[in-house]
Amino acid sequence: MIEVSKATDVTVLRITGRFDFRCVKEFQAAMSAPAPLWVVDLEGVDYIDSAALGMLLLLREHANGTRVSVRHLKGQPREVLLMAKFDRMFALEA
Repeated sequence: MIEVSKATDVTVLRITGRFDFRCVKEFQAAMSAPAPLWVVDLEGVDYIDSAALGMLLLLREHANGTRVSVRHLKGQPREVLLMAKFDRMFALEA
């Protein structure tokens, strides 16, 4: 599930459960509008797959130079993002 909260300067995508291929349509709908800052909150996520990595890359492309950060990383999602070297492309926050 993806919950979207928007403020004037940031759009937060709060994801819960598994962040995997089943989230693609919902994630694409959530990122449809432009935002000056994107935050993907993974506090409620315990598993991500390669589709999630692809969605994050799509968001980065959609942001077109706007900052994208991923926060509340722990466990398997943290290991996967670090292994994929996403710390070089995104601001990763604990």
